[in-house]
Amino acid sequence: VFDSLCKLSADVDPNVQNAAHLLDKLVKDIVTESPHFDLEEFITLLRQRLQVRNPYVRQFLVSWISVLDSVPDIDMLEHLPEFMEGLLSMLSD
Repeated sequence: VFDSLCKLSADVDPNVQNAAHLLDKLVKDIVTESPHFDLEEFITLLRQRLQVRNPYVRQFLVSWISVLDSVPDIDMLEHLPEFMEGLLSMLSD
């Protein structure tokens, strides 16, 4: 689902972007409430996608990092080294 949302966030059609944004919000709500969310696997997916140059996809990815950072039970600082290079490369563009 995350991979599909990532691709949809890059679509230039505003209707597709709006629909993707609504679905993204729902998925974020489900993920942040789920005790069975596999954070390690998600961080791997996130790290792979951070190399894209599309600004909409980048915004999408940063929003996921922000949402996960806001969850008290998830320590994103522990995983920071895994996605820091991708974030810094975004800033260098």
